[in-house]
Amino acid sequence: MKSPTKTVLKGLLLLSPTILALLLLGGYWLSKGEQNKEAEREAPVPSSTKIEVRNGIMTLIVNEATQERSGIQAQALGDATATGGPAVYGTVIDMQPLVELSGRYASAISDLSAAKTERATTKAELARVIALYADEQNVSQKVVGAARAADAAATSKVKIAAAAADAVVATLRQQFGATIAEWTASPSSRDLASLFTRREVLARIVLGRQPGPAPKTLTLFGNDQFAHEAHLVSPSPQTDPNIQGQAYLYRVAASLPTGTRVTAYIGGQKQSRLDIPAPAIVWYGGQPWAYVKTTPTTFERRAINGGIPRNGDFLVSRGFTAGEQVVIRGAQLLLSEESRSLLSND
Repeated sequence: MKSPTKTVLKGLLLLSPTILALLLLGGYWLSKGEQNKEAEREAPVPSSTKIEVRNGIMTLIVNEATQERSGIQAQALGDATATGGPAVYGTVIDMQPLVELSGRYASAISDLSAAKTERATTKAELARVIALYADEQNVSQKVVGAARAADAAATSKVKIAAAAADAVVATLRQQFGATIAEWTASPSSRDLASLFTRREVLARIVLGRQPGPAPKTLTLFGNDQFAHEAHLVSPSPQTDPNIQGQAYLYRVAASLPTGTRVTAYIGGQKQSRLDIPAPAIVWYGGQPWAYVKTTPTTFERRAINGGIPRNGDFLVSRGFTAGEQVVIRGAQLLLSEESRSLLSND
């Protein structure tokens, strides 16, 4: 008679392959289910935005529901007036060399003043000993000779100090022109003080081959996109190696950083332009763009070429039409969606 223990062990041995197979099958189905869920989680969400190129212009197609959900808004372009005339270019120049030259000039003038004072003293002493020598030789010739030598040395110091001051003035003229050199020669010059305290900056503007004298004022735009009035100082003895033409120095009542590239416009006539508002402007590839709503569901991204910056807006005379709808809210969102669509297509 078989023992119960052996019977149970034999039954387990017979069932173990079946149990193992069931466990493996269950593990497989659990793993497959988890993979399906993961695939569902990673599947791309269908985009509500499509992108097309129409006549060389990037066009986005966005349904109205997505526009409303994203808060995209557009408004009609209006007219604006801006100073017309050709554009000229320049750079805000560094004031540090002028500060250093001004300090050198002040030091040279101080040395010259001290040398003149010393010469006046030695000259008076020479006259005194000559008078004493003439009065029955109350002093010796040696004393007279020493007085003459002292006077000659003092005169030499005056000449050296004057030459040093003249050299600084010559350097000022070579770098900044005659007008600013004259400002430096005046200790109480308010014009120079405005530059040193950066209430004003100097811009070197190259006018090209403009006929006639340089305009006394220009409308100038820097990197702050605000219009500034620039006033003529003098012709610049130095020019911009990147721009051909005669350069002039203009003073601008703005704290523009040194090296800022500026654009100025010549001429006082007002021209009608379209005003692209600041909220509509997006930057891509180093230049400004705006999205135009051409139909209820399509948007074109157009470049702003030749626009005049004004208080954050751009005034344009081409590329846009009066009454067209430009996106003033959600323009950056459209640009991001366009970039995402391009990446997904790749």
